[in-house]
Amino acid sequence: MTHVATRLCQPIRLFTLCLCAGLAWLLCGPPAVAQDRENCLYCHRFPGLSRFDPGSGRLRLFYVDPAYIHEAQGPHAQLACTDCHAREPLEVVPHRPSPPVDCTRTCHITDLSGNSRRFSHENVARMLEQSVHTDAVLHGLRFTGGPLLADNQSRCLYCHDEPLFRMPLALESPVGALQDRAFARCNVCHATQLPLDVEFATRHVLSRLDPARRTLELAQVCAVCHSDPALRQTHELPNSVASYLRSFHGRAALLGDETTADCLSCHVANGANVHLMLASAHPDSAIHPENVANSCRSLTCHPGADRAIAGTSVHLDLPGAVGSLEFALAAAFILLTAVSFGPSAAIVLLELAQLVIGRRHPRAEHVEKVIEQIVSHPEGRARLRRFTITERVQHWVLAALFTLLALTGFPLKFADQGWARMLVDAFGGMYMTRTLHHYAGVALIVGFAVHVLDIFRVVLRRTRRVGPAGERLGLYQAIATLPVSITLTDLRRAGAQLKYLVGLSNDRPRFGRFTATEKFEYFGVMWGTTLLGITGLMLWFEQATSHLMGGWAFNIATIIHTYESFLALIHVGILHIYNVILAPTVFPLSLATLNGETPKSKLAEENAEFVIDVAHSLGIPTEEPQHG
Repeated sequence: MTHVATRLCQPIRLFTLCLCAGLAWLLCGPPAVAQDRENCLYCHRFPGLSRFDPGSGRLRLFYVDPAYIHEAQGPHAQLACTDCHAREPLEVVPHRPSPPVDCTRTCHITDLSGNSRRFSHENVARMLEQSVHTDAVLHGLRFTGGPLLADNQSRCLYCHDEPLFRMPLALESPVGALQDRAFARCNVCHATQLPLDVEFATRHVLSRLDPARRTLELAQVCAVCHSDPALRQTHELPNSVASYLRSFHGRAALLGDETTADCLSCHVANGANVHLMLASAHPDSAIHPENVANSCRSLTCHPGADRAIAGTSVHLDLPGAVGSLEFALAAAFILLTAVSFGPSAAIVLLELAQLVIGRRHPRAEHVEKVIEQIVSHPEGRARLRRFTITERVQHWVLAALFTLLALTGFPLKFADQGWARMLVDAFGGMYMTRTLHHYAGVALIVGFAVHVLDIFRVVLRRTRRVGPAGERLGLYQAIATLPVSITLTDLRRAGAQLKYLVGLSNDRPRFGRFTATEKFEYFGVMWGTTLLGITGLMLWFEQATSHLMGGWAFNIATIIHTYESFLALIHVGILHIYNVILAPTVFPLSLATLNGETPKSKLAEENAEFVIDVAHSLGIPTEEPQHG
């Protein structure tokens, strides 16, 4: 029986062995064939292959990364070295110096199928002569740090520098000023030469469907010239790359958004070759006054927007915009921040000083005794709650939404900081961060609307009340008597409080349910939510904004949204956090945010009038000691 089973298993084992061998051959494939047909890497694979040129004072590097060829990491990886370099000087090893490569020469490319094709960059040279980057301009560039290229080097290297051929770190030649991230991928379409082999088509031609460079890499290429102080002065160029990186598009790019507009999105006409970049005065230029609106309204940018969207200043530079409406608005918000934060911060510091020196108003002890009597009353504890359960729920919803909005919004303002990119990546990228910010803003607007409707309900209920003489409260009186309304009495008491805190008076003013500081803080939230909600919707729905208001509105909305966010973060992140968490009278957290109850000592010092009113409503006597 065992012998029969063994014979039956032999075919199965043989089949399994053949199957494994076949899978191994398929997975491993045939031995890799080196692409270095001329064996140049025999010498040029060594990173130290170089010589010092005493004439130019430069280190001439001859190293070629083998991965460039064997792993097809470069745009010219399939070409033989002599497809670009002259063959004659290379026939003897060690070979004679090879003349510089002419990037516009006609190349003979042979694909894997053995088919020969002709390709030339000469059309690029013709297009450059029609653009702002003519050969005369490129040869006349004088950089701050000296020449970046030798006289006999191709000017294509200003934009198409290949870091794979350069020495890293300290041994890198001056050409390294072009930055390591400036990849050398040609951005010219092969309009007349359709590849015949699938591998070449997939690797080289179909890759043209994707951007040749990442957005920031492209900005770095442009910055080589457009951020160089000497070139900017000679050619009277604005600091466009810096202002781009300060714009929404640039900040989004810094945070990893590859869908945002780059330099070519605006400066090259839709469908045109990138080398045909025309001056703004040229009638065919993408940024000509007659054409810039269409550039903004392209399908890849802001489809459906009005032509007025072109009025948006993409390169707005506030420090240099003195005298403009945008500059005045930004200055006004900075002044508002200083004026509102300064007195509030001073009061916080002075209140802290009172605690440090142990100063208390003599009336506080009497008020604390009244509080004890109120608490002993069956309805007393409920009457002393300054925040209803509805208000507490609204507060925590607001706190959660404010935190989420700050975490998803401020990385865009500080896009050049490492923590901003880390935060955006933690949220899942720029798209998810933007989506969370949008819908958190919608939730905030809805919550704000619910709160306003609740206020209207309270006001209407107050207008139906009948006074002692049988009269009804008017709308103005109903609003003015709300616990959060700011009155002239509050302003006078705020002044008296400041005099008391600095030691100019011994009588501390008595506040009701909310102090003047709390009322100002409340209206700051109301003001800020309104501004942030309106401007946020304007920026989100750019098509509607462009049709209803025009392009100028985007600059205004951006400034208001940015500076009001700063104002809110400063007040909430510093003053409010101190008042409800860090202040010694409430640390580690004010219980008023949880159960609505305020500590007895804080009530006695800051809300004495509120305590007295509650005592009177409960019939509790409140005889106060006299103080001089």
